[in-house]
Amino acid sequence: MHEEQISEPLQKVYVLFEGGKIRPRALLWGTRRYKVVEINSSWIDRSLRLPRHGFSLTVDSGEIFQVLYEGNAAWRLEYILID
Repeated sequence: MHEEQISEPLQKVYVLFEGGKIRPRALLWGTRRYKVVEINSSWIDRSLRLPRHGFSLTVDSGEIFQVLYEGNAAWRLEYILID
């Protein structure tokens, strides 16, 4: 497996708010829509003025995406893990 740094904004992320938690369900990167198959892990970085929420997501293509929610509806794709 290798990691590819992307650091690009996502056009849309479809989420479910459940029990006070953010649960990504699908995302749009470029012109392609990916369905989230599994949320592998999540974390909150509180070292900044506005906390950032991070997620490791397995998507329907089999890849693992690491995404960040930076507040104000701004989502970024940081890394892709490719088998």
